[in-house]
Amino acid sequence: METLTGMERTHHCGELRKSDVGTEVKLAGWVSRRRDHGGLIFVDMRDRSGLLQIVFDGSTEGLDFAKAETLRNEFVIGVRGKVRARSEDTVNPKMATGEIEILVTELRILNRAKTPPFYIQDGVDVDEMVRLRYRYLDLRRPEMQRNIILRHRVTKIMRDYLDENGFLEIETPMLCRSTPEGARDFLVPSRLNPGQFYALPQSPQIFKQLLMVSGFEKYFQIVRCFRDEDLRADRQPEFTQLDIETSFLNQDDIITIMEGLIKKIFETTLDVTIETPFLRMSWDEAMTRFGTDKPDLRFGMELQDISEFVKGSDFKVFNSVLEHGGQVKVIRVDDYADIPRRELDGLVEYVKTYGAKGLAWIQYTAEGVKSPFKKFYSDETFDRIKQATGCKTGDLLLVVGDKASVVAQALGELRLEMARRRNLIDADKLNFLWIVDFPIGTRNSASSSPCITRSPRRVKRTSTSC
Repeated sequence: METLTGMERTHHCGELRKSDVGTEVKLAGWVSRRRDHGGLIFVDMRDRSGLLQIVFDGSTEGLDFAKAETLRNEFVIGVRGKVRARSEDTVNPKMATGEIEILVTELRILNRAKTPPFYIQDGVDVDEMVRLRYRYLDLRRPEMQRNIILRHRVTKIMRDYLDENGFLEIETPMLCRSTPEGARDFLVPSRLNPGQFYALPQSPQIFKQLLMVSGFEKYFQIVRCFRDEDLRADRQPEFTQLDIETSFLNQDDIITIMEGLIKKIFETTLDVTIETPFLRMSWDEAMTRFGTDKPDLRFGMELQDISEFVKGSDFKVFNSVLEHGGQVKVIRVDDYADIPRRELDGLVEYVKTYGAKGLAWIQYTAEGVKSPFKKFYSDETFDRIKQATGCKTGDLLLVVGDKASVVAQALGELRLEMARRRNLIDADKLNFLWIVDFPIGTRNSASSSPCITRSPRRVKRTSTSC
């Protein structure tokens, strides 16, 4: 194999533009795609900055064209050449460098490659286990590199912003005693103390409180945490979080700081303007309206209580629920009264996975009301429910009756599922929300920092220590 000695890189592929025409450059990277047109070979060359078309012309003086003919995808190469403008009919508007190409005068093959098990490109449809087995190839894909680069930029912005606001970044120990947290610890055996173990931190909770008592006042750490718990969509056994602790600040102070941080992250990394202050909603209101403390506000379909309309009837199911302090709530699915029965049966099984004993429904069709409990209530009752819930002919109400916690979880999850099925969620829409006033003892009552995703934001009340 050849080396880059004497031909060290002068530019990155993705940074060259039409203003560089005429410049001699030296590049290094991977062969992303190769097209052989006889006496001309076109190669899309890739490094982490992007793609650039390079051209091997058999008539170029001093070029080893036979070597260029051996190039295949994922060969690692170094080239020397001159930037030239593409002709108007060959400009590629899909590439940032689509107006130029490099006419190669020298080629060095730094490493050859076997045919990869999948294409190194965005949107590749490959089994996840194959991707993990060939992780070094998967991480070459542009979308994976963009994700990692974005993560780097976000953490740098966090550090800079918090430093500007008087926070100190302080490392805390990774090996410590087991502390009471929300999950099981990962344990590390101690060589010097046989039979005893260190615990990997679930969070730096104790350490950051010690720092507050010690007078550091404002602490942050982008910290690795470990929890021996089942996998969830937003949690792995090890994960990284922005951890913050402050003294002498109240809830409004810390919320204002966090809003500024989120605003700066989105404006700097995505060029998206975020309006502040964010909407605030109490935990009680979120649970009442959406059945969850992390509500998606990108669509409606809120939970509505119809307990007063269905009480006191001969329908034992609802009566029993209400007599035991439960509630009967619905979500309205617009223009879906013609839902297939097979789908309704599937929804019944869906809510059962979230603790509900079953699911009922009311279909307001042009032919009249259809419901499994229609015979127990008068037409007037269904009209009152229709008016109270804002239904119109053609709408569907999905009904769950149970204790409040079960109704909230079952209908909250069903709301999200129906929104996905009805394509009601705008993936590009950003909704920011603070959930405040968590009741003591709830699962989510601990302090937390914002989750920065394209879903609506949940931020729990952040406590201060002194």
